[in-house]
Amino acid sequence: MNTVNVVELLPGYLADELAPDEQALVETALAQSPTLRGELERYRQLQTLLALVALSELHAPPDLAGRVARQVALHYYLGLLNRYINGLLSAYGRALVYYLGLG
Repeated sequence: MNTVNVVELLPGYLADELAPDEQALVETALAQSPTLRGELERYRQLQTLLALVALSELHAPPDLAGRVARQVALHYYLGLLNRYINGLLSAYGRALVYYLGLG
C-alpha cells in the first residue's frame, strides 16, 4: 500500500475503526514518514474543531424572521416599482415619438 492509501486511512485510524492489519500498516507508515505524522496531526486538529462545533449551539437572532420578511417584501415592491416606471417611461416615449411626428 502506498502513502496515498495510508493517508486515506488516517481518519479511520483516529476513530479507531481500522482492521488490525490496516492499523498496523498505518502505524508502520507513521513511524517512517514525518509527512504522514503531520497529516495525522492536521486530522486530529480538524477532529477537535468539529467536536467543538458540535458542542456549541447555534442561535438565530430573535428578529431574523422579521428581517427576512422585510427583505422579501422590499424586493417584491421594488420589482413592482421598476415595472411601473418602465411602463411609464415607455408611455412617455411613445407620446414623445407621436408628438414629434417620428412615428
